[in-house]
Amino acid sequence: MSNVTPRKRKAAVMDPEPPARTPRARGKGAPAPNPPLVPFPTPPSSRHRHIKTPLSPSNVDLLPTHPIASSSTSATRRKPNGQPLPPHLQNLLSLHNAFNLALSLHMATHPPVLPSHPPTQTKLDLANLTNFLNIKETVERTGGRRFGLPELGRLAWVWSWDGEHLPGDKTVSQKNKGINEDDNPFLEPSETIATSSIRVCGMSYLITPTRTLDSSGRRVHTHGLGIELDLKPGETRQLVLSGYEDGMGDGGQGGGMGAVGRWSAGQEAREELFRRRLERWAELHGGYEAPEPSLLPTPSTSGSSRSNIPPIPILPLPHLGPASSSGNLFSSTLSRPDNGPGLSSLPKPKSLDDAFVLDENKDKGKIVRTGSVEERRQAMMDRIKARSGKAGPSLGSSVGAASLDRIRPKQAMLDQQEALKRRSTLSRLEGIAEAVWMMFSAPSPGPNSLPTAPTGRRKIIPLDEVAELVVKSSKTPISTAEAITSLKMLTEMCPSFLILKTVAKKEWLEMPTAVATAPASPGTAAASSRLMSAMDGSPRSGPTTPTRVVSAGTSGDMVGAGSPGRVRRVYGLREVRERIRRELGE
Repeated sequence: MSNVTPRKRKAAVMDPEPPARTPRARGKGAPAPNPPLVPFPTPPSSRHRHIKTPLSPSNVDLLPTHPIASSSTSATRRKPNGQPLPPHLQNLLSLHNAFNLALSLHMATHPPVLPSHPPTQTKLDLANLTNFLNIKETVERTGGRRFGLPELGRLAWVWSWDGEHLPGDKTVSQKNKGINEDDNPFLEPSETIATSSIRVCGMSYLITPTRTLDSSGRRVHTHGLGIELDLKPGETRQLVLSGYEDGMGDGGQGGGMGAVGRWSAGQEAREELFRRRLERWAELHGGYEAPEPSLLPTPSTSGSSRSNIPPIPILPLPHLGPASSSGNLFSSTLSRPDNGPGLSSLPKPKSLDDAFVLDENKDKGKIVRTGSVEERRQAMMDRIKARSGKAGPSLGSSVGAASLDRIRPKQAMLDQQEALKRRSTLSRLEGIAEAVWMMFSAPSPGPNSLPTAPTGRRKIIPLDEVAELVVKSSKTPISTAEAITSLKMLTEMCPSFLILKTVAKKEWLEMPTAVATAPASPGTAAASSRLMSAMDGSPRSGPTTPTRVVSAGTSGDMVGAGSPGRVRRVYGLREVRERIRRELGE
């Protein structure tokens, strides 16, 4: 038997070896568990065990007869032991709850201040805590329904109702009888005025007339909303302001937040009372049965029959001033009260027949003239005489005088400000004139290659450069704009001292040659030193030639050494100072 080694099989093809583990991979994490982890099983859909127990006759009675409502239903749904309400009464209940929440929120953010009252008083009216215009949007957002004056009138009617009996028909018939006897449409019964002009209260709510500012800043009349507080004897105390002798200085009443807190805590009791009154209203009108819910998978079409329970009447709200009427000046605000209580300010609904009936209105463009031709002519002559001033001032002249009286104080104030500004500019104009004179008197560096200095050249500097140097050399700090204004005023007052010229849309300043070469006065030494220090760091516009020198006795008043035709009068620093002092009135 020969010693032959059998041929080995390829391990890479048949039996692949696992990859070798490096030390770096070994240190990355924990070793794999042995045995491997099993994924957590999916829990059942319910954690509770369903135990099927046979129903006994005693257990059948414990089952609920109606489905249990979820917690996602609205807060204004009826309670299990309450009666169902028709939709219009249910909407009114939702508005009442939203109104109560909005009023409580307003008092929480704006704590009320109790008015002064004796300590033995047990009832206190907090009127005008807010108003209808401010609370309207909040109530509509909370209740999800429209909240206008008709809805507020219906809420006020339920608040003031006793909740037991319907309002008597005897009073209504007597009221209608009195209206029919009086045919004057511009008169209102005294009962309506007395009822609607004072206030409306009930269930601790209070409605009074008030004034406020609308979104445009205009003062308008609206209804103020408040509450009636129940106080305990001695619960509140009088606050006295410090700093007054003998206890003077009324600081209001303190300790009333407990009463306000009790009022806010009674919100559920007021909602329950409001609901009971609505249920009583439905009972007095025959009751209401809610329609049975349909068991069909698709909702069925509900019938168009309306509830036989009438809506809540509208209580007349407190009477407002004339500013609360419509903006149309030609609309009549007086109406017959026989249209119903509280409906005088509402537009009358039109029936179906009104759309096909044409109103025979008079021609609005036709002008009806009263009186004869002679009377109108005499009236016109009287108006002409009145305007001419014989019979007194006319309407137009009085209006013009009133407008002038309003304009004159403003114009006087503006004139006073302009005068003060001018005097302020004049007060620093003397120093600016000295600085400008020193600037133009300083010799400019000329070319050294010329044997003699050029003569006859004019010296002109840009206005911006002069203003910058004036700002640097000024005794008091001024701006560049003030410096430019002062320089322009100097050119207007003394055109023979300084001239303003415009070249290529750029303003330049030029000083006559005789003024620039005149000797300086002793008062300009300080200005000269400040100006020279300011000019050391500023570049010059270009080389200029030195000007002609005049005698010290002339002081720069006379120019020219030739014929008398070339002699003209120029200003020096002395004349500039005199002119400035004359302007200042010194």
